Order: sequence, then C-alpha cells, then structure tokens
Amino acid sequence: MSTIKEIEVGGVLRKIEDSQARDDVSLLLQQTNGLYRGRDLTVVFADEIANYTDAWAWIHARIKEGNYTGIYVGDYIPVTVKNERVEMQVAGIDVYTHTTDQDLGHHIDFISRDCFSETVQWNTTNNNNGNATDGSPYMVSNLHTWLATLSSHLPQAVKNHIVTKRSLMEIRYSASGALTDSTTWEWKDIGLLWVPHEYEVFGSVVWATKGYGQGQAMQYPIFANSYLNRIKGAGHGGSRCTWWLASVRSGNAASACYVNHPDGYAGNWYASNALRVPVCFRIKA
Repeated sequence: MSTIKEIEVGGVLRKIEDSQARDDVSLLLQQTNGLYRGRDLTVVFADEIANYTDAWAWIHARIKEGNYTGIYVGDYIPVTVKNERVEMQVAGIDVYTHTTDQDLGHHIDFISRDCFSETVQWNTTNNNNGNATDGSPYMVSNLHTWLATLSSHLPQAVKNHIVTKRSLMEIRYSASGALTDSTTWEWKDIGLLWVPHEYEVFGSVVWATKGYGQGQAMQYPIFANSYLNRIKGAGHGGSRCTWWLASVRSGNAASACYVNHPDGYAGNWYASNALRVPVCFRIKA
C-alpha cells in the first residue's frame, strides 16, 4: 500500500504517492546530471490535454496560470512542419520574465531537438553587417528571411499561440564602410521563429563582440552543463550537424557564429556557407 508524501516540484509543494515521488526525483536527477532526453508531453498529459482543442492550447493555458508542475526542461511537443517531424523541446521556463523594455510575463521558449534537413545560408554574401534600413546583422540576414518564410508552414494550432520574441540585438553598420565589430545594441522584435544567440547556448561570448554580442541574453537551461542538447541532427534523428546562431563574429566583416559538428563547440564561418538551422519559438501568458 502506497503512502502519501510531500515533494517540491517546479517550486510547487505537491502531495503525491511514493511511486510518483520516485519518478519525479529520478527525472530531476537526470536533468541535474545532463542525461535527461525529455518526454513527449502529449503522452504524459494526454488526459489533461483532452480537455483542450490541442496540446498547444493546453500548454498556453498552463503558462497563463504560471503552472509548470510536471513540465521539465527538455520535455517536448511534436509537430510536423514541411513534412518533417519536429520535437519542440522546452528550452527554458520563465527565463526572461520581467525583462525586455516591455516587461515580459510568464512564458516558455521552445527549441527543436534537431535541425531541419535543408541547409541555409546565413547571408547570400560574406557580409555580417546590418544596413541603412536596419543596423542589426541578424534582422537583415538571409537566415532571418528564411525563418520568417518557414513560420507560414507551422500548424495553425501552433500559430494560434506563439508570439514574436523581443531581444536586445547587436548593431553593426556604418555608411562609411563595413565594420568588424558591433558598436551598440537596440531592442528588436526578431520574429515568430528564431535561432539562439551565442550566449544563449554557451553562457558566454566566444566569437561574438564582447558586450554587444551578449545583449541581455541568458543561457537557456537546456544547454547548461552538458553537450547533450547542443548536438543536433540534420533532420529528425539525422546525423550530427553544424548549425547557425543569431550572433556574428567579432574581428571580421564576413562571418557568423555557429555550433560546431561533431564536437558542439562554439565556432564561426563565412556567412554565405549553407548550414543547418533549428527553430525556436515562444509562447507567453
């Protein structure tokens, strides 16, 4: 006969049976040790989700309530985009709450476990500067354009709930010629789909401009203290691949930052090269 215990999970004190407590503690230990691969939330919470139109309506309701009980970094909700299975993992929960110039509320940021099978040029030329219209290199990049186009292929259930991410973006532009370092920053709405900054993956500025290349970025918990989720496949379950980040390299006017295959370290390459791309999106209260 099981007994009732109290355990704190996700900051909430819960009364649960011993067997459930053991499961929760096991999951938390896996996370701490960098071994947690995540669970399909549509399976774990099938009964609860049945009360909503779809899993995304359910997770949105949970976020509005600030109720993250039983949801862990690394857990995922699967979707199909352009005939590819995409497992959208929880990258961070309320990581940026009360930040940005518009005071962000409760939210979850998701990132795909793997990249899309298609390769994408960061830019069509070896140029990592902004332009006269927008001084942010990322905002005028071919990668940003590709992600904006891809967002139209998302299932309607996802489109109903995702919001644009607002981020402090590095600025690198001068009418007098190409710059080799970013010189300031500005708040930008960077789109419904996006890729992380270098700092959001590695927790430090490695190749980006010191200071401006970080902006307000926080390392996502999914990438902390383990390479497990930095290593992504070329398509769902595909072989290891190199993937683009939103940051551009310091010290030259031609390269952008990436996460390297097969080692997962921070690197950079000429912007016109074609690499793989994961996708991120945000759902907020």
